[in-house]
Amino acid sequence: MATGRIQSFFAKLVTTCPSLPYMALGLWLAWSFIVSSGTVWLSDTEINGTNIGVLYIMINSFTGIVCVLASFFSPRVEKFLKRSKAIIGSALITSFGCFVVIIIGPYYLGGIIPSAIIKSAFFIAGAICGIGMAAVVLKCAELYSELSPRRAILYTALSTMLAGVTYFIVISLPTWRPILGGPSLGGTLSFIVLPLIAGVLATLSRLGRHEEARDDFSPQNRGGLSTPLLKLFVVVFVFAVVTVSVRATVVEVSSIAATFDNTRVIMLLRMVMATVFACMAIGMDAERFVFGKIYAVIMACAVALIAFLPIVGVSHFMMNATITLLANIFDFVLWCILAFIVYQKHGSSTKTFGIIYGGYMLGSSIGWIAGAYVLTDFMGTSLELVSLLVLAFVVFGCAFVLFSEKEFDKLFLPKSENESSLDDLLREDIYTSYVNDGKKGKFGQAIEDLSASHKLSKREKDVFRCLAMGYDSAAISKKLSVSWNTVRTHTGNVYNKLGVHSRQELIGLVDALVQKK
Repeated sequence: MATGRIQSFFAKLVTTCPSLPYMALGLWLAWSFIVSSGTVWLSDTEINGTNIGVLYIMINSFTGIVCVLASFFSPRVEKFLKRSKAIIGSALITSFGCFVVIIIGPYYLGGIIPSAIIKSAFFIAGAICGIGMAAVVLKCAELYSELSPRRAILYTALSTMLAGVTYFIVISLPTWRPILGGPSLGGTLSFIVLPLIAGVLATLSRLGRHEEARDDFSPQNRGGLSTPLLKLFVVVFVFAVVTVSVRATVVEVSSIAATFDNTRVIMLLRMVMATVFACMAIGMDAERFVFGKIYAVIMACAVALIAFLPIVGVSHFMMNATITLLANIFDFVLWCILAFIVYQKHGSSTKTFGIIYGGYMLGSSIGWIAGAYVLTDFMGTSLELVSLLVLAFVVFGCAFVLFSEKEFDKLFLPKSENESSLDDLLREDIYTSYVNDGKKGKFGQAIEDLSASHKLSKREKDVFRCLAMGYDSAAISKKLSVSWNTVRTHTGNVYNKLGVHSRQELIGLVDALVQKK
């Protein structure tokens, strides 16, 4: 009885705030920033970022490894992700790993257990955190892959804002410490509980379908990755290695206070970036959504800044913050792009995000290793200039030779009648609720039944519904925010699949089925 009431409460909550499950991404991002800054889990004995680096490397390595492996077993993993208990259990595993990180610190068990065991436990706890969080990441990927592109951009932006707000709330909590010199109680609880809350939010999606989610979402394309996607994997991996190595170099040699300050600045800039993308999603015309251009600008700026680093020094605060912000923008754009690809291609989010985003996280961990244990040894020597120029050249080669802006556009070339172009998808107004028009009652059920029995695609079903409601091609084009030619193409497909030759025959077919119900 109690369980039923709880589920009913959360179902009403999701109905009232349908974006709630998607905010799991924001809490994961907030937790990730807490990890990479050491904001609340480090003790007063820390003097540099060594332990920050170790935990970051372990978490990102194991999250990336699990995501990549999951892509090879996507059907089984997708069944796993449908189970709420599995997601919450994985989040609990991460929370347990966070608890171990706190309890083995110098102000708890650190003074009792031998240092060798402490180090081993720290490594294991990081691995546990990474393994548990992988399921939450893949679940978030599944949720965002069901969203139309504009909503995916908006919700990613809102999640980024939520991450910033959560981060600043956590660092503003009272600093009372159970043990003098150790982590604060509020910060410790946030560090441990945030992964669990993220997991719970992600599972709320099962309590009801809402207009944000695509109503025909079921992975159809189970083939291997296309050549453009494989090239994107290489670029993503290399970009993560290079940008994170620069940040790691600074964190490794900087004081904890300087790392905190740097993280705060980056988080503020990231919130500004998210606000810009949210405004774009709400008000920008589809023709101005040129993600290929955004990609090219990010890469060009990254190459220029890295090549300029030898002049000002790797540890320069603002240069480092700017490069990190570029990496954050790239992270934002990459998440949206992968969601677009799965949505357009009717593909598997586990396969696409698992390989590409998992590779991005692996590249981040390798980049931290390179920055903390290689680049720091070159600082102040002639090898610093050589190594940075090599990094800039590698990014340039990957971004403009291996995977150029033209190659980027190939990701979204429609390959079948079931796929709309990205431009058409981005023309969908964010407030449009046409999916629900005419969907209720006998008429709506007739549309659903005929669409299913004749295997109409999502877009074909939308056009079919509008045709049956009496809209002409121009009105359908305006209502669905697609081109007139696209409407005509889908209309021809609908006629062929239904076996009709005119609008009147189509309406008659629907009316006949309505009469039977």
